[in-house]
Amino acid sequence: MSLGRVFLLSTLLCATLLPAQSEKNVVEIAPGVTLPATGTIYGQDSGLGSASKGPSLLQLHPTEILANTHAGSNFARSMVYSGPHSTIEIGGVSSAATFHTAQAVFYVRLGGDEPELLRNRVKILRLWSVKDRRVVSEFSMNIFGGHRKQQYDEIPASKSDVEGTNWLKLTPQSPLEPGEYGIVFMPKDPNFFADSVYDFNVAGDPAPKKK
Repeated sequence: MSLGRVFLLSTLLCATLLPAQSEKNVVEIAPGVTLPATGTIYGQDSGLGSASKGPSLLQLHPTEILANTHAGSNFARSMVYSGPHSTIEIGGVSSAATFHTAQAVFYVRLGGDEPELLRNRVKILRLWSVKDRRVVSEFSMNIFGGHRKQQYDEIPASKSDVEGTNWLKLTPQSPLEPGEYGIVFMPKDPNFFADSVYDFNVAGDPAPKKK
C-alpha cells in the first residue's frame, strides 16, 4: 500500500471517529438543546411568548446584593421597643432574564473542590419588588439583642444530578407564579448572605406579597 493511500485512510478514520467522540460528551436536555461548556446557571424556557420557536436555554447572570440597614425606620422602631431589622436587596424592579413558562427547570454547574456542599446550599427564592429594588431576604433582632433571625421565601425544588456531568438539575415542585425570583448559594452561617443572586422573572402579572 502506497504512503499516499495510508494517509488518506487515516484521515478518513479520524473524520469518522472524532465526531462520535465529541457527540458522546454532549448532554442533550431537550430536542436540539444541549448544556453549554461555559456558564454557571441556565434555565430551560418553553419558548412560548418569545422569539424562540421551541425549548431553549436562558443563561442567568449574578447580580450583586445590597445591604439596607434601614437606619431611619430602626430609630423609630427603637422608640416603641421594637427590634431593628435589615434587608438584603438587589437593584432594579425586574430581571432582564424572562421565562415564558411556569414549568421552567434550571441547571446549575457545580464546580470547585466541594460540589456536594454547593449542591446542598443552592436554593430558589421568591423576590419582592419595592420601589426601585427587589428584596431577597430580611434580618430581624429583638430589642434585647441576641442572634439575628433571617427570613426568605424559598421555593421548594427537587435536585437531581445530570449523569456523567457536574450539572445539577433544579426542578421547582410547583409551577412558578408570575414574578421575580433568584437562585442563591446560601452560606453555611445563617447570619450571613451570599454576595450575589442569579435573578430571573416569570412573565405575567405578579400577585402581591402575602402578609
